[in-house]
Amino acid sequence: MSSSLWLSIEPRSTETRLLLSVAGSGPSLKARLPTRPAHPHALVRLMEALACWYHLPLHAVLDADASDVVRDAESWAQWTGDVSTLDVRVEWVGKARRGAPRERFLDGMGSFDSAKRRIAFASGGTR
Repeated sequence: MSSSLWLSIEPRSTETRLLLSVAGSGPSLKARLPTRPAHPHALVRLMEALACWYHLPLHAVLDADASDVVRDAESWAQWTGDVSTLDVRVEWVGKARRGAPRERFLDGMGSFDSAKRRIAFASGGTR
């Protein structure tokens, strides 16, 4: 089975938090970026660059329940929807899909247990 990358994206009111994990290896990169992308293609280019960096397919998981996503879903759809490479796939994961209480998954930037659960859910529970 080939390896892949998983990117959790959590938009917040003051920043967007990212967690990149390599399947089977765990967290590889944590980032706190400005609230929203300044360029309409910034997020897609970042995802494509990460896929190129590792030379692995990337599966991004967007927190669909984040207040910024709920408030402006159209913008987030544009920022995540124009992927020009087959190596990047974006999935919106929200409370209804998880069937579990709402959790902030990158709080404290120290524990990534909830982000790992979100990635495991999106990947079919293989992690």
